[in-house]
Amino acid sequence: MLLLVVHVGCVRPIAAFSCKTSDQCIAGDVCQPLGFCSFSDVDCPSGQRYEAASGALGGVCVGDEPGSGNDAPTGCDLAKPFGAPVAVDGLMPSIEDASLRLSPDETTGYFFSARTGKKLLYTAHRPNATAAFSNVQVLANVNAGDQYNPAISPDGFTLFFATYQGTNNNDIFQASRSESTSDFTSPHAALNVNTTASEVQPYITRDSSTMYFVRTVETTQTVLRAVGSVTAGFTNPTVVTEIVGPTNDSDPVLSADGLTLYWGSDRPGGLGDVDIWQAQRAPGATEFGMLAPLDSVNTSGFDAPSDVSGDGCRLYITSKRDGRTGIYVATRPP
Repeated sequence: MLLLVVHVGCVRPIAAFSCKTSDQCIAGDVCQPLGFCSFSDVDCPSGQRYEAASGALGGVCVGDEPGSGNDAPTGCDLAKPFGAPVAVDGLMPSIEDASLRLSPDETTGYFFSARTGKKLLYTAHRPNATAAFSNVQVLANVNAGDQYNPAISPDGFTLFFATYQGTNNNDIFQASRSESTSDFTSPHAALNVNTTASEVQPYITRDSSTMYFVRTVETTQTVLRAVGSVTAGFTNPTVVTEIVGPTNDSDPVLSADGLTLYWGSDRPGGLGDVDIWQAQRAPGATEFGMLAPLDSVNTSGFDAPSDVSGDGCRLYITSKRDGRTGIYVATRPP
């Protein structure tokens, strides 16, 4: 009789797979800066969990890597309104800072600032989602004219931004890099989204499948969305008709689960100037409804969303509530 003997020590674990771009991952998954693929998981504060084939990181939430020091807040009651916004530590100079966009774990920020007299793109870092930002630096290779409204892909390898370089109108540009520690290189106009009108305020969804942005035709700002991918480009921009107001709509931000859209609007019903509004949709639905202003975070001055945490507990905003443009965060209570 032939006996088959299996030695436990010879059974191989799932082989680790390293990636450089999200296109190398399963469709919809994200290549993280550490070189492993992650999938969407609302149980993680960052909204992303490493795939099983990620070596020792398999099954770990992005942002909870060993040694990351991530002390992100643990959960909130999504049925409760956001609390009063507070200034984001480390990003409050005496002159304009705006449009903060974050890595999925909220430890790397991208924003624009006029702190030197010209609107430039900056980056900053912090050890966890509750710490102060530090190491604020101008981004290399992407500041050629006035730049604003940065948007980072979930894997950290592609940066989108709006720019006015003295020709035509505002346009959306993009720049890429192969490693999260490298500088971005070779900025160029984003494919298929620019026209002779003004295009600004790009926002990339957590699954990298959609770009939301704002186009100004004559004097009216309108939110559009284009589908595609970070690497192949986004195509066929269409107006998000269900949120179109009688005046201006801007600064679109989509929650990680795709069910809540935040944006800025000067339509009637707010507290004054531009206010933050939200619209919601049911799982599987394509159109948003239930439009309402976020009165708990709005003021009579300018208020607009810039990002939202993966768990939906923290809303980052640009506001003039203290007399100058600054970056704030509003948090839902437990």
